[in-house]
Amino acid sequence: MRIKHILLSLATLLACAATAYADEGSNQVVSAAGYGAPPQIEGLSGAQRRLMSMRASKLDAYRALAETVQGFRLAGNSTVAALSVQNDSFRTYVDAYLRGARVVSMNALPEGAYETILELDMSKLSSESSSNHPYMMRGR
Repeated sequence: MRIKHILLSLATLLACAATAYADEGSNQVVSAAGYGAPPQIEGLSGAQRRLMSMRASKLDAYRALAETVQGFRLAGNSTVAALSVQNDSFRTYVDAYLRGARVVSMNALPEGAYETILELDMSKLSSESSSNHPYMMRGR
């Protein structure tokens, strides 16, 4: 039971890295925020660091949007010895096909980080677009 509590706590902490929410109105708009930090790789110019941070924030926002629309799978593993956790790890898996998401904003944050806000209008998704790809709006 304690291991499940730890895994749930870690999953909740991971979910806080990016935020997503659905509009309760009739528009059914889902928004997600993603964050990216500049890489600490030697030899990169300031422009390269900035572009990589921007790209990371956009990918993180897409991941958050996919988790909100599609859900995610959590796999965990814990090793306990002498009633003490020796090793505790988990992974999340997201598998989604998103079409029609748009970048609402991309903002520079302190220390070279970026925030990207994405939006997806669920009411504009047609049954035709969902039938064109096996993963659209359907879990694996």
